[in-house]
Amino acid sequence: MSDFVKKMADSAKELAETITDKAEDAFDVLSDKAEDALEVVKERGSDLKERAAASLRETPALDRIKAMYGMIGEGKMMEAFEEYYDDDVVMQENAHEPRRGKDANREFEKEWMGGIKEMHGGGVGAIASNEADDVTMVESWADVTFADGTRKKIEEVAVQHWKDGKVIRERFYYNEA
Repeated sequence: MSDFVKKMADSAKELAETITDKAEDAFDVLSDKAEDALEVVKERGSDLKERAAASLRETPALDRIKAMYGMIGEGKMMEAFEEYYDDDVVMQENAHEPRRGKDANREFEKEWMGGIKEMHGGGVGAIASNEADDVTMVESWADVTFADGTRKKIEEVAVQHWKDGKVIRERFYYNEA
C-alpha cells in the first residue's frame, strides 16, 4: 500500500505542478490582454476626452457671436479679433476688394480705430445665426467722432462665416453716403 500512496502522492504533486504551470500561463495571457485593454482604454479615453473638449470649444454659432460682440462692447475689439478670427480670414466692406489674412485685417482695424477721436456710443440691434451652416449676422451701430472732427453714426450689418470656432469670412454691409 505504501507504493500506492507514494504513486498517488507523486501523481497529485505532478497534477498540482501542471495546474500551477497552466495557471501561470493563463495569468500571463490575462496580464497581456489586460495591458492591451488598458492601452485601448487610454487611447479611446484620450479620444473621448478630446471629443468632449472639442464640443466645449465648438459652442453654437449664436453663443460665439454674442461673446465676440460682448467683448467689442467692452472696448476689447482687438482682443475679440485675436480670439475669434482665423489666420486666413477674408474680410470685405460692401462690394470693395476683400482683405485677405489676419495680418492685413489686423492692420486695417488698427488704422480704422486710430482714426477715431472719440466714441460716443454703440450697440447691437439684432444678432441671428444659421447654426446648420455656421453663419452669423449682426446688425450694429456706433456713434463716433473721427480725428478730423466729423461725427457720424455708423450702422451696418456684418455676416460672419465660421469654421472650427473662428471667423473665416466676414462681409460688412452699410450705406457709404
